[in-house]
Amino acid sequence: MKPYPAPTKPGFYWAKLVHPSNMPAKEDWASLGWEVVEVVDNKGEGDERLGVAVGGISPTQWVPDFIWGPEVIKPDELR
Repeated sequence: MKPYPAPTKPGFYWAKLVHPSNMPAKEDWASLGWEVVEVVDNKGEGDERLGVAVGGISPTQWVPDFIWGPEVIKPDELR
């Protein structure tokens, strides 16, 4: 999959986490492949305006921590 521009709005996207934030020593949260993540409005500013929820990772990650793929299209939006 080719890289896409970083998201600018909340939603679900394909992404690879490459620079995890707040990762404990001796753990590796970097993505092994593409995965679906949820981008949420964090009510912040700049790079922290949008937070990213990744399954299995408790701390919020940030948009610059990822290589981005396309937005996930919901089945009802395909019509």
